[in-house]
Amino acid sequence: MKPIPLFDYIQCPLHKYTFEVKAIKLWVERNCVGYTLNLFAGMTKLAIDEIRNDSDPNALADYHMDAYEFVKKWDGEKFDTILLDPPYSHRKSMEKYGGRISSHFNELKNELSKIINPKGIIITFGYHSVVMGVKRGFIVKKIALFSHGGAIHDTIATIEHKKYGLF
Repeated sequence: MKPIPLFDYIQCPLHKYTFEVKAIKLWVERNCVGYTLNLFAGMTKLAIDEIRNDSDPNALADYHMDAYEFVKKWDGEKFDTILLDPPYSHRKSMEKYGGRISSHFNELKNELSKIINPKGIIITFGYHSVVMGVKRGFIVKKIALFSHGGAIHDTIATIEHKKYGLF
């Protein structure tokens, strides 16, 4: 039998930069473990040990690279947590990044295992709850639903870890 993931339900406003919302920021800070890669960092610094990347040259980031290129070129220490908050759709990608299309997400996900510790976790924000998936050797440990109210799409965050890793 598959383990049932833990579930958090949080009502909060929506913001262009996800982590500007206090409830979301606190949830992320509580769930990141150790050395963290914030791959789509945006404008909000988190109270964690993070390396920040964002392709937007105006973002508060250590690196300003396409996410896929960053992952392919990274030769530093492996990460305990990888935090993914990409644009959730093609339209959002075009809006957030001024007409530039962000990385092809499937190719990016295929490369993440190369830069994460074997017992690391991946936290992903989006409109769906399975990101890395069992085909890449990951299982969902925790799901958070951030309800923004009205006709606004909820934001879903998942915490996944290697099938045989420790959480």
